Amino acid sequence: MAKKEKNIIETKWLELKAKSKVDNPNIDEIDQLTCRLIADLADLTDAGVTEIEGVSIDLYKDRVWWVVEKVGLLPEYRDDEDDFEDDFEEEDDYYRVEEEFEIEIDDSKFYR
Repeated sequence: MAKKEKNIIETKWLELKAKSKVDNPNIDEIDQLTCRLIADLADLTDAGVTEIEGVSIDLYKDRVWWVVEKVGLLPEYRDDEDDFEDDFEEEDDYYRVEEEFEIEIDDSKFYR
């Protein structure tokens, strides 16, 4: 009896998994493999595919994402606030008293 051939997504996933589990993985090669697999999964998702031979396409997406995180392909997260704080120091002016003024509020507009 002949062994059933694996689908292309499963084959790519198994190759990626094997290459990511070695002691010193080749990051460039893993980056290329993940990019190609993500593109294939995106194309299948756009085509409305939700399962590949009984395996959820979302499971494949999660698997690829775990590899991306594990091998360190993501750049260090830095949000806009970090960039803003590096540009200048904010001066604390809480206790500074500048011009004081009073505002009169016409209560008749709020209470009827």
